[in-house]
Amino acid sequence: MAQERPEVPREEWRPFLDGLTKQYEGSEVTIEVLDSSSGDLYQAEKLPLAYIEYDDRDDIFSVGVGGRDPRYPVVLRHGIEHPRKILADTVSAETPRVFDVVDGEGTETIITIHRHAA
Repeated sequence: MAQERPEVPREEWRPFLDGLTKQYEGSEVTIEVLDSSSGDLYQAEKLPLAYIEYDDRDDIFSVGVGGRDPRYPVVLRHGIEHPRKILADTVSAETPRVFDVVDGEGTETIITIHRHAA
């Protein structure tokens, strides 16, 4: 699956993720981890996006969900230490935004940002 998406150059990670946060804040997000040893695991399913970021000092990718309204009062954070690459799809107005984050051990985390209904 990851091979189908173009790679975002490492020097563009921060502005790319900052742009995603600004564009999709509050949109529903699904986070799925594909791990060969433990199988596919959903970490979050259709929760509101709080932020997506990369901290180059600590070398960690983070996505936060919730914390925007009384239904989800707390921000839950999913972190990926030492990400190796970020693969992003090409999107159209009617499709969800999907990208993969691959860590140093090859584990993929698939982040799906569902579009707001028009």
